[in-house]
Amino acid sequence: MSNAKVQLYQKMLNVYKAVDYLQKDDQVKFGQTNYKAISEEKVTSTVRAALVDNGLIVFPIEQEHKKEGNLSTVDVKYKLVDTETGEYEIIVSSGTGSDTQDKGVGKAMTYAFKYLFLRTFAIPTGEDPDKVSSAELDEKERKAKEAAKKQDIPPASLKAKYEAGKGSMDGFEDWVKEMQAKGHNFKSMEELLAKALLKKAKEEESHA
Repeated sequence: MSNAKVQLYQKMLNVYKAVDYLQKDDQVKFGQTNYKAISEEKVTSTVRAALVDNGLIVFPIEQEHKKEGNLSTVDVKYKLVDTETGEYEIIVSSGTGSDTQDKGVGKAMTYAFKYLFLRTFAIPTGEDPDKVSSAELDEKERKAKEAAKKQDIPPASLKAKYEAGKGSMDGFEDWVKEMQAKGHNFKSMEELLAKALLKKAKEEESHA
């Protein structure tokens, strides 16, 4: 093993010694869940100070990400470099973030960076985020499915207007699918049916 590599590992050991424990500094509440956690800010600022003291820098060099539903997952490769010798090690980390908008990847990257430091330097916190985050995710997915289910069920008022205009419910489901394909929602469908019923009523009055 080269002297430069030994020096790099010695500096990493110095970081181990400098950051031997991190106290949780955040309170997370969700439903009946209430637990303490450690923030990314505290992890990064504490480890960063130890890295700077030892002439070490860390930065991402490669990243892949994927998204499934509201979950974004990133797999990141980081380079840990000794600025005195140029010797380095490649370290990997992964993170998952849940978001219904466009912040999932950012949350996943933050998670990956936080746990890069915690796991690389074996920093104990007593934190067990997976159990809680799974409970939160399950709850969010349940609510999302319920909301989607409600959106897919045509309201009774739409069915009533369709039946009043057609005289029966024959072909209703196919008609709804056809209208949805054209970009209509249930409200606009009702408006179209209401206009058709009004037109039909006027025509009947004129022939009476």
